[in-house]
Amino acid sequence: MAHPEYVLFFDNHTMQACPDVGHKFDAELFADSVKEIGAELVGFPAKCNQGFCYYDTKIGIRHPSMKPGHDYFGDLVAACRKRDIKVTAYLNCGLSNEDGVRHPDWCQIGKNGEFFHSEVMHSMITPYARIMCINSPYRQYILSLIKEVKEKYPVSGFLLDSFNAFPCYCRHCVEGMRKLGMDPENDKDAEEYAILSAKSLAQEISDIVQPRKDDLLMYCLGLSARDNLKYGSYLECECLPTYPNWGYDALPLRSRYLRTVAKDEPVFNMTGRFYAWGDFGSLRTAAAVEYDLFLGRANGMRPNIGDHIHPSGLYHRGIVDRLKEIYATVKQYDPWYRDAANPVDMAILFSGGLATNSMKMAVRMLSELKMQFDCVDPLNDWSKYKVLVLPDDILLTDELQAKIAEFLKSGGKILATGESGLDPEKKQFCFEKEWGVKFRKEKTFNPAYFSMTGDYKDLIPALPLSVYSDCVETEALPGTIVAGNIVAPYYDHKWDGVYSYFYTPPNGVTDLPFVTFTDQVAYCSGKLFDGYNTAASVELRDICKAMIGHLFADPMLKIESGLPSFGRAIVSEQPGRLMVHLLNYLPEKRGEMLIVEEALDAFNVKIKLRLDGKAVKRVYLAPNGEEIPFEQNDDHVTFTVPSICGYGLAVAEY
Repeated sequence: MAHPEYVLFFDNHTMQACPDVGHKFDAELFADSVKEIGAELVGFPAKCNQGFCYYDTKIGIRHPSMKPGHDYFGDLVAACRKRDIKVTAYLNCGLSNEDGVRHPDWCQIGKNGEFFHSEVMHSMITPYARIMCINSPYRQYILSLIKEVKEKYPVSGFLLDSFNAFPCYCRHCVEGMRKLGMDPENDKDAEEYAILSAKSLAQEISDIVQPRKDDLLMYCLGLSARDNLKYGSYLECECLPTYPNWGYDALPLRSRYLRTVAKDEPVFNMTGRFYAWGDFGSLRTAAAVEYDLFLGRANGMRPNIGDHIHPSGLYHRGIVDRLKEIYATVKQYDPWYRDAANPVDMAILFSGGLATNSMKMAVRMLSELKMQFDCVDPLNDWSKYKVLVLPDDILLTDELQAKIAEFLKSGGKILATGESGLDPEKKQFCFEKEWGVKFRKEKTFNPAYFSMTGDYKDLIPALPLSVYSDCVETEALPGTIVAGNIVAPYYDHKWDGVYSYFYTPPNGVTDLPFVTFTDQVAYCSGKLFDGYNTAASVELRDICKAMIGHLFADPMLKIESGLPSFGRAIVSEQPGRLMVHLLNYLPEKRGEMLIVEEALDAFNVKIKLRLDGKAVKRVYLAPNGEEIPFEQNDDHVTFTVPSICGYGLAVAEY
């Protein structure tokens, strides 16, 4: 399959009470609108999370207000295919409220026997009203629907939702756990069985769809990236930054991780034209959506804009005009995106699962410093990285110890903070000699302050500053450079039953190290990234910058002036050219919402780019080809981009 580059996904879930589902839908007009927007692929529900089907099904439950004989999904597929627009079928596999209403015995049961899942059910007004058990007869039902859609329509793939792997305690799951020797009363066993169940369903679906054999797209939302490549054929990064679960720190992390996992498979960057799923009354600014898409494009992802169509089938002209404008803006740069890779110096160690605040802030801090880095898990090859970052709480399992030992032996260097580097029992540093410190205990003072010393004395203002997080108590080994020390407060922040110890000023510098350096490891005993998440203290970022500078002195990219800290600079490469993507947008919190209203100007952005032996022939701005004067000295090219508005792409051909 010639995989599409520009996608629209319609997140259509219609309640049972909707009176006119599809009554105003004009498939030909809709397909014309998609073509006008510039999308090459449409994702559209064949079955939604409310349990209703929108196609000519002999198995599922059609929405009750659809007109008799109306094949909503089928008409859409036919109209799109006439215009060379591919269609993927969306089916929700974990949520199916109407099926739960009709078959209560198919629903998940909580640990205490409750019908609704206690962790999700904050109210009844949610798509999670009834969560289906995929080990009940519902399993064969959903498999039969997928098979029916594949056989009935010439779809180009399947997007399968809600592989959430919530533990279930219905009789099917309890019996299944016991057959495998698991204890249903053990939370870890129940969680593991839920994951195994989700994976086995994905395997059965894969056997029906045969995505690689039949050249179809297939992705299961909820499974890990690596599992999706085992069962499916591409990766999808669902990340709406205005939604509280994600925010603007999620996509930079996920994009840097997914590009290391995917081989030849496409990675779709699913944002949204709205503020939240289920929000029919919003239209994010063009600048906001462009920011998401440009950031994804710079990291090798393909644009996918999430959308709603009114349940009646009416697709509003205001949406079409906005999305057309956005895709036209992004498409100007297509020749510089295709098959581009991202050369890097560093990597942040990431589990591949849910990102902690420390992980997100490590990505943010390195992005603000304009470093070039990946996010990797233990299964990645680390050999190409100069530096590996272990943020705050990376405990070293046997598997990680072996990988770290190999990395250090090959000459790699490590930036570690807080508890990172301790064994899983938190008794000692696994590489004590390399870390240069001996572990004493998990926490020092509350609050902990720090000051710098020696060559680093002037790195921060001349006063003790707060870490805004915990510090590990350590002892520097002989030969270790101590660049900063922990400063103790007069007393800890506490309540003693009579007095409140609220005002806790710094007292004196201790002999406890805060920042230490060895030949291969820069270590900060404070949880640097968690502290940055709490207070965004710029001095904490200065500490991180000094630690990186100790480990290697010549980063791939330096923005010497002209781009603010919230601006982003990302290097990519195609045969014969290096490219610097410059993004200047500011997500701002207004009330309870994060928004980007406009693209911001930046002027005279001075760039220094390491060439690694390449000889530059010309530097220009894409897409207009405006030539930029440059100088090449000592394996670096320097040049100044006169101005950008929101996004700019500088190209150095060699």
